[in-house]
Amino acid sequence: MFGDLRLTTALADYRHYFTPARFYTIAVRGLHYGRYGTAGDDPRLIPLFIGYPEFVRGYGVDSLQAGECTSSTSCPTYDRLVGSRMLVGNVEFRFPLLRPFGVSDRMYGPLPVEVAFFLDGGVTWSKGEKPSFFNGSREPVSSGGISLR
Repeated sequence: MFGDLRLTTALADYRHYFTPARFYTIAVRGLHYGRYGTAGDDPRLIPLFIGYPEFVRGYGVDSLQAGECTSSTSCPTYDRLVGSRMLVGNVEFRFPLLRPFGVSDRMYGPLPVEVAFFLDGGVTWSKGEKPSFFNGSREPVSSGGISLR
């Protein structure tokens, strides 16, 4: 790669797993990803997007409605999902689908399916901005639900 962009990318990803009872897991993750330096917000770089399922579920590009955008050039709902820095938090409560019903003494029984109740949250911002919980103007997004895998 070559060019004149000068920036530093920082990534911090912390995960911890608790097992309060056999076969049940609570998974917690905190993630910060950001571009810092003079070119951290350069328009030649694709903005960071927290709507991917690995960050905050439920905010994919296809989930936006036309009415959420005020014009063809402005979409506040989408704009709050992009920036040059992001902070994401996730919590999941996981367990094998059939285990609580006593179908089998083994981990998964006849169906190897795991259920997870989840809560996701995140915020993006750029240089000169701050998230609202740090007295800034960037509002976080959040989601919750159930997943099967």
